[in-house]
This record gives sequence, structure tokens and C-alpha cells, in this order.
Amino acid sequence: MRPIFFTKMEGTGNDFLIIDNRNNVVNDVIEHKDIPTFVKKIADRKLGAGSDGVIFLEESKDFPFSMRYFNNDGSEAALCLNGARCVVMYSNRLGLIKEKGKFISESGPIGFYSKNGAVSIEVMPPVDLKLNFSLTVKRKKLRANYLKVGVPHCVIFVESYDDIDIKELGNAILHHKEFKPDGANVNFVKTADDHLFVRTYERGIEGETLSCGTGILAAAYIATKLCITESPVTCKTNGGELVATIKDKLYLEGPAHFICDGVYYL
Repeated sequence: MRPIFFTKMEGTGNDFLIIDNRNNVVNDVIEHKDIPTFVKKIADRKLGAGSDGVIFLEESKDFPFSMRYFNNDGSEAALCLNGARCVVMYSNRLGLIKEKGKFISESGPIGFYSKNGAVSIEVMPPVDLKLNFSLTVKRKKLRANYLKVGVPHCVIFVESYDDIDIKELGNAILHHKEFKPDGANVNFVKTADDHLFVRTYERGIEGETLSCGTGILAAAYIATKLCITESPVTCKTNGGELVATIKDKLYLEGPAHFICDGVYYL
């Protein structure tokens, strides 16, 4: 058996296994093409260590490190902001970074600032914006919004969650023909006097998570574009609270916590 060392972390309830792969420890054990299979095994909540996703810390020529992210179904995603906050704290513990700087992800450079257990992440503005269009799902007509914040998101504003089956409706929207071939994460957003409440059905997890960082930014961006709220926006999730700031770039601030260190045997 070969040991793979990992650290488990969470950001507002979104949990991750982080593996320091700068010395290609994973690649030495398994072939590159088998990484999705490895991710599915280690992220399994019954037969593995269990997580929403797996983050590989990789070497980078121009940055302190590179972040590579996989959902727990083995699919690779260009960006995960809750995971980005966690990897900043993790890299700080390794001595790779200080309070402020940048690292690289599949979506491009990511800026960060960390202090007192909170991390602010800076990303570029969204692309492929489509506002307030009609979407028919299960014979219901919905008003939807679409954008890419590193990864694709659909944002739907609701008055209440009482009459919504997040799992059923979220899955139907994720796989809707409007969003083929890649699908889209689905955010159901309820507005309040001074904040947004966001629930997200995630692509690559095929279920609702306690929090989705890119979903928070997507919801906040759409809410400001539609003049529903002003920046900065306090956003609440089932996993905790984050603050989204919409300027020429987008900023997401929230906590990140260490859970445990462990060893997975292959």
C-alpha cells in the first residue's frame, strides 16, 4: 500500500481534501488518466475520507503554487472559491505565501488577502452574461439568469423555498437543454432586507451543498445588475455567511477552517 497524505478543510460547510502534489506524489502512484478515479474513491463519504471536492496543490513557474480542483464525481472544474479560501490557509501553513498575493488556477490568476481566519478572494468579472430570460422546466415557466464565474451558473430568484424541491428542480435545470453541453450550477436566491440567502445545487456533485462560493458571487452579481441590492452584499447559506463585493473585479470574503490531517492508502 502507498500512503497519500491529505488535509481536510471546510469553507462555510463546503468540505475539501487538499493534497500537496508539488513533488508529484500522486502521479508517482497512479497514472494521470486515473486521477478522476482516485478522486471518486478518496472523496467517497462511506469508502473514502469523504468530501465535496479534492484540491491538488501543484508546482507553478510564475506563482507560489497552482490549484487544481476536482468535484467528488471525478470531474475537473476550473474554479472553486470556497476551495480557494481553504487552499490559501493551507498554503500559508506550509509557508508558501504570506497574507496577500496571487496563485494560479485553471480559470486564471486568483488574488487573495487573508487575516484573522478570513480570506478574501479576487476574480475577474463574469462572462457570457444573460439576464432575465424565460426557462421552462417541468411545465413551469421560470425567470432565469446565466453567467460564468469561472464555472457556469444559473441564478433564479424565489420568494420562498417552501414550494421548491431543490434536488428535483435543481437537477432538471442543471441538465436543461439551454445549458448543454456543460450544464450549469443552479442557485435559488431569496432576498431579504439586508442580505441574500443562497441555496445551490452543484454540478459535479449532483446535489445541494451547504455553500458554493462561485454561486454566491454569481447571485450577488446578478442581484446588483438587476438593482435588487447594492454592493457589498451579505450572503447567507446553510453553511454560513459570506460577503460579496462587486466592482471592476469580484471579491468574496469568508472563513476557512482546518478539520484534520490524514492518510489515504492506495
